[in-house]
Amino acid sequence: MAKKKRIARTHPAPKVVAKARAVKAAPRSKAGIKPKSRKTKVKKPAAWPTSIVDPGWAWDDKLPYVQGKKVGPFIYTAGQSAIESDGTIVGKGDIKAQTHKTFENIRAILRAAGADLQDIVKITTYITDEREFFKMLEARGEVFGNNLPASTAVVVKALAYPEMMIEIEAVAIKM
Repeated sequence: MAKKKRIARTHPAPKVVAKARAVKAAPRSKAGIKPKSRKTKVKKPAAWPTSIVDPGWAWDDKLPYVQGKKVGPFIYTAGQSAIESDGTIVGKGDIKAQTHKTFENIRAILRAAGADLQDIVKITTYITDEREFFKMLEARGEVFGNNLPASTAVVVKALAYPEMMIEIEAVAIKM
């Protein structure tokens, strides 16, 4: 019969020590019954007035399209591009011209709602050519100066019409 070899351990095996966690019991009344939770009534705020903002352009009259929406102090514009009031596209191939015209259109919507460009707090910009990004930023800086809104810029493959290079939507607050 072969003898089993004994292997000496140089390090003792770690001991597993389980610690008991204290669990706090729910408060009970003297009778041993849980008290009912206190319900507080929250007053529902009055609904904000909502209205459609129409700058009076002819090209969108036959479309199921709203240029802007005012909800309480907030004004949301639909995505705007370099389109004249008759529907023609401005500045084909020129991102700076299209950016300026787009902000003119946003200004027209905001003015129809009693606001202006300085009331814009957020814009989302869609451009079709990332190489034109810095030219767009330059034009945007000319429009806003030091009163820049929070912004997001997204490069997209195309917009509604092939001549469009930029589309911008805005959110403004006018108290």
